Amino acid sequence: MTDLSGAQPLHYERYFLDRGNGKEVRISKINDSYIYEEKSELSELERTRDKKEITKEEFYKLKENASEGLIRDRYSFSSNPDIVIQVYHGRFEGLVCAEVEFDSAEAANAFSPLSWMGREMTGLPIARDARLIELSSEEFKKYLVA
Repeated sequence: MTDLSGAQPLHYERYFLDRGNGKEVRISKINDSYIYEEKSELSELERTRDKKEITKEEFYKLKENASEGLIRDRYSFSSNPDIVIQVYHGRFEGLVCAEVEFDSAEAANAFSPLSWMGREMTGLPIARDARLIELSSEEFKKYLVA
């Protein structure tokens, strides 16, 4: 893995209000900002996203009816393509993912992973926060050692 010492992460606290049938509704506290987001899956590689900033009070009110939360730090690695490294904490301690986002499915299919990147995780439950929180501790541990 690449060296993250000295890098300043964004600290995420994320909760889901709804998920299923290719749609996610979630709220996130990112450092001192609060975000409401709706995502719809178009394919395994493509999603639409609608985000808006909300107040601290709205965040905490919505959080009352939300799922278990995820806590992670997000480090920007590059912007073309957009590569971030996510380091999970709490129940998912030990999970470190490199997430690569592209402008098109063609660019995604043409990408060659960097030498420090581990195994491909697209499609695995540990690759998507909405699916990760559904895993039991035992199931999660199996993915970490696989």
